[in-house]
Amino acid sequence: MFIMEKPYVSEFMIDTIVQNDWDILDNEVIQNSGIEEGALNIVSSEDAETFYQKQEYPLIYASSENAISWVLEHLPKSNLSSYIKLFKDKIEFRKLLKEIYPNFFFREVDYNEIKNIKASDIKFPFVIKPAVGFLSLGVHTVRSAEEWNDVIKLLDTEMIQAKELYPQEVVNSSKFIIEELIEGKEFAVDAYYDRNGNAIILNIFEHPFLDAKDVSDRIYIMSSEIMMRYMAKFALLLRNIGEIIDIRNFPLHIELRITEQGEIIPIEINPMRFAGWCTTDVAHYAWGINVYEYFHKQEAPDWNEILSKANGDIYYFSMAEVPSSVDRKSITEFDYQRFLANYSNILELRRIDFHNNPLFAVIFGSTKNKEEIHKILALKTQDYIN
Repeated sequence: MFIMEKPYVSEFMIDTIVQNDWDILDNEVIQNSGIEEGALNIVSSEDAETFYQKQEYPLIYASSENAISWVLEHLPKSNLSSYIKLFKDKIEFRKLLKEIYPNFFFREVDYNEIKNIKASDIKFPFVIKPAVGFLSLGVHTVRSAEEWNDVIKLLDTEMIQAKELYPQEVVNSSKFIIEELIEGKEFAVDAYYDRNGNAIILNIFEHPFLDAKDVSDRIYIMSSEIMMRYMAKFALLLRNIGEIIDIRNFPLHIELRITEQGEIIPIEINPMRFAGWCTTDVAHYAWGINVYEYFHKQEAPDWNEILSKANGDIYYFSMAEVPSSVDRKSITEFDYQRFLANYSNILELRRIDFHNNPLFAVIFGSTKNKEEIHKILALKTQDYIN
């Protein structure tokens, strides 16, 4: 079953569900979607609950983590709910990984206590973020006492914004985690554990940053070179996690870093979905695959075949974010034409309702020039706001 939820559902995802006649949960998003009556195989909440309560490992995919609340409410005793609770709580996730990373430092702190933490009590550099979070809301790298004081002030504004945008199951400001900074290249992987507990990788993204202070989600890139270099290493990590906890029929989006010493350390696992805002759809352009079909049909891509035919282009999805300092309701216009002129080969543009969301657009594209990636990273969306 698929669950469509705010903030965004792509036409590609809906078309895939329609073409395959898959079950989809009846909810407010579906009722207000404007999709032609009879096009979807809609299942009531009651029928879905009755059916999936009998499943040891429910096979459910969600467009957004906003769907977590339905699973926790209607399937509270399921393995799926257990996975969600574990992976959404970054503190519990770190405790789980103690077996693999016994020396990794992290500390739990209540939000109300943050202002009382003195710089002399913390070892720099570190990262602070909500124990339950999404995107980069409330996530900060802190390298000095001066930066720590600035971050404390920023968190109040960001947590107010988070409450307006997401339910507490997705972003919860009551509890934070402080953990050692993992230096190195950052990556993200779309994958799922199948009915037998095997980890199936569907895409690998490299997440470049403009500089050491950048924590934005501006661009994620993929290429055949990235896939070939890291596929086996990331598959081994997922297998190791699967050996600690028995995971089956579970889609995920894992973020991780590789240190200069070559150690692979997970940052977090986002449950029940692949890359957010349906950006996982970019695999259709990069590799010619439909990740939803692979998950639902419990199949694995033939990467040897796919990569042997791939060109050397860099594919990406790019997010044009609304600056947190800007009141979205006050924006009259975003100059899409001028902003998009910075991209050489746009494969698809998805405009987002920026008055009600933290993004202006999601862009799928490709390039042969690595310098273009740096140019996109350096863009300031506030320069295109009217």
